[in-house]
Amino acid sequence: MGLKKRLKELEEIVKHQAIIIHEQAKEIILLRNELNDLRGVIKEKSKPAFIKEDVKEEPKISGQKKGHDGYSRHIPKRIDEIKPLDSDECKDCGEKLSGIQNVRSRVVTDVEMKVKNTQYIIHGRYCKNCGKIIEPDVVDALPNARFGLKLMLLIMIMKIGIRMPSNKITEFLLLFGLEISDGEIYNVLNQLKEAYGNYYEKLVEKIKKANVKNIDETSWRINGENNWLWIFINKEAALYVVNKKRSSKVPIETLGNQKGKFGTTDRFSAYNILVEETGILQQICWAHLMRNTKDLAKNYPEAKYVHKRFKYIYAKAKEGKTSVEKLLHWIDLIRERGRSFKSMNTKKFLRSVCVNHRDDLFRFVDNPEIEPTNNRAESGLRPAVVIRKISGGSRSNDGAETTAKLLSIMQTMKMQDGNIIDNFTNLLYKAK
Repeated sequence: MGLKKRLKELEEIVKHQAIIIHEQAKEIILLRNELNDLRGVIKEKSKPAFIKEDVKEEPKISGQKKGHDGYSRHIPKRIDEIKPLDSDECKDCGEKLSGIQNVRSRVVTDVEMKVKNTQYIIHGRYCKNCGKIIEPDVVDALPNARFGLKLMLLIMIMKIGIRMPSNKITEFLLLFGLEISDGEIYNVLNQLKEAYGNYYEKLVEKIKKANVKNIDETSWRINGENNWLWIFINKEAALYVVNKKRSSKVPIETLGNQKGKFGTTDRFSAYNILVEETGILQQICWAHLMRNTKDLAKNYPEAKYVHKRFKYIYAKAKEGKTSVEKLLHWIDLIRERGRSFKSMNTKKFLRSVCVNHRDDLFRFVDNPEIEPTNNRAESGLRPAVVIRKISGGSRSNDGAETTAKLLSIMQTMKMQDGNIIDNFTNLLYKAK
């Protein structure tokens, strides 16, 4: 009995020790895991796995990959200054940093908002050959101009390009501490008009020689009296002319001989004599025709047929699959049906379009260079209309001429490739 009791006691001891060993084994595993974790932290703190040797390659230009349609702003083609940025201390904790791990670029576009006053000390020297004192030119300013070329161009762009009134221009320039009066603004514009004079004359010749052009006009007040601002425009140039008259005399004097050339117009009566006087062939604006027929249809039920047929014919003409002969045949059918209409206004319209301007309806079908609408000319007049609404027109004939010439140059420059400011500047340097 004593032996059995002893064996039972030993079994209990063994079981107890086994439990202890099992718990200790679990504790050892936990301690090992903690130790590994601590070793990882120490290792990471001393040198992370992603740390590389100093990167020395050139920074890559950021932006979308080739063929990818990106949505962010395009990187400027011209980089004026490159500034490397680097640091050897952490901006958060002050710890010494490792070697260069990556290099990226970031382009920041900004402007210099300051006024720069330059005093030129001009030395005159005597020329024995010419017998007079010779002085060097001031490169960045027009002769006898108070302001530099950049400021003068800025004033012109604000006045003519952005259509700001003179008082707003003075307010804007005051932000830079620059005081300038309305009279000085006028002088700046007048000086630029004179400087760009040769270029304007080249625009006149360019429009004259153009095979195709659009023509339109709008009213323009000069010292309270009504005048007219004419536009002659194509894909490459815009020409504005101010005249007291709204007659055919203006395009005749401006364009001269136009035999074999074409002009898209809005069916204004002044253009009808152009064929006889200059030889130009008209393309009647279909946008105006559609508006005319739509207005007629609102007032006269029988004109609904006219509007519907004109709309159909115009659509077929634009497709380019229907011959001019067939298109004219459809026009003739409308004219024949219109003979029975009661509305005299509708009859008058059909007589003007289907008879008087029959040959002027579809010139664009056989010549893709000709535009079927006069939208280009109307769009070209919008800047002038905005200026007119703001200023009421011009105070003098000279002021009207200045506006017309600078508008011509401004709108033409917008059609050219490249930066408009650079184009203006280069042109002005050439003009000096």
